[in-house]
Amino acid sequence: MQELPEVSVIMPARDCRPWLPRAVDSVLEQQGVALELIVADDSSSDGSLDWLQERAACEPRLRLLRLDGVGASAARNRALQMARGPLVAFLDADDAWRPGKLAAQVDFHRCHPQAVLSFTDYLHVDPDGGTHGSCFAFWPRAGRRLRGSPGFRLLDDGFALVLAENPVGTSTVVARRDTLLAVAGFDTSLPSAADWDLWLRLALRGPVGASGEIMADYLMRPGSISGDRGRRLAALRRIVDRHAPAARRAAPYAERAARARIDVAEAEIARAAGERRAAAAGHLRALCLDPSLRIARAAASDLLRLARAA
Repeated sequence: MQELPEVSVIMPARDCRPWLPRAVDSVLEQQGVALELIVADDSSSDGSLDWLQERAACEPRLRLLRLDGVGASAARNRALQMARGPLVAFLDADDAWRPGKLAAQVDFHRCHPQAVLSFTDYLHVDPDGGTHGSCFAFWPRAGRRLRGSPGFRLLDDGFALVLAENPVGTSTVVARRDTLLAVAGFDTSLPSAADWDLWLRLALRGPVGASGEIMADYLMRPGSISGDRGRRLAALRRIVDRHAPAARRAAPYAERAARARIDVAEAEIARAAGERRAAAAGHLRALCLDPSLRIARAAASDLLRLARAA
């Protein structure tokens, strides 16, 4: 009888054939954990499915799910329904785990069964192999508290930290399957940032753990992020509005920081469009909500451009 997995790894895939073997190998080569890998191929047209079928024929831990263009969130939800492990890990088909990642994370959940979610730092890499810094290095709150810290630990304000900065990379997450099912998985009505929304809903259900070690590589590639910034900003506002009442009760700063992030995003869009006044206004709004040196420098730069143009 096949051993039941301790972890079900969920990987949505669509037209990722150049990176798919590395992603799959980075899962199947993890040591010390009984796992299954569920790959949800979402109507690939680049040979990904053929490769997966060949690999699955000789790898019993690899299970395939064929879908018809449902999108990443729905694909993850469908795979979640197939998952047999009490823990669920996520990995995108163009990312990769570092050796030992899964065993360390599972050990944390064994020691802290009440934890609903855990995540790690990750490194941004480009298709040419260049590196562009880690996630925690970018976010000041996460960086101060977690960057480089060995091992996993429970956070005393996991919901607030995730709302304020969202340092959670989907490809680093391990979560309890029962809690994922209890909150109905990813919200497929959101056009963007459904992962952020899910981590927040999980964090309201129980403790969150994190490690400052870099345990995954995140591929930055053209076309991997939607160019529809307006829809993304609308989704971000919707998510913050959804979770604002909980934030006001637990940590009001987190809502202010989240709204400041949206203002900064709007300001950057305006700056790219040459709209100097709108860019300055956005950065100044953000500075009032969540004062930081980074936002102050951006606002000063916008104001200097306005002054020179006058």
